[in-house]
Amino acid sequence: MNRKSPTCKARKSGRPLTEYETKAEAKSAANYANKNFSGENLVPYKCDRCGFWHISPTGRQTPSKACTICRGADGMLKESYQSENDAQLRAGILHEEQGVTLYIYECEHGNGWHLTKNQY
Repeated sequence: MNRKSPTCKARKSGRPLTEYETKAEAKSAANYANKNFSGENLVPYKCDRCGFWHISPTGRQTPSKACTICRGADGMLKESYQSENDAQLRAGILHEEQGVTLYIYECEHGNGWHLTKNQY
């Protein structure tokens, strides 16, 4: 089953994203779109906001997980990126989409790479 999301919207168009219950459903939708439509290669991802699966271009994917130790100014656990390149890619995407300048730094606890607004 898939439906349009009441909470998640496409960054460029503002249209609601399609929600998929499972990774398999999202992967099937991505495969169908990749086969039948031109454009970027689409892949599934699990949304942290709504908990459902969506699909997006491969170039926007920067897998992350919550650091088990580091917290941001908001008190929430910081996202941790596996590589310096992944963190830099996410910083670039956020700069392009939101106009915010972010810097990257290696987690002092060995949990990957983080983003910050502070220049070190």
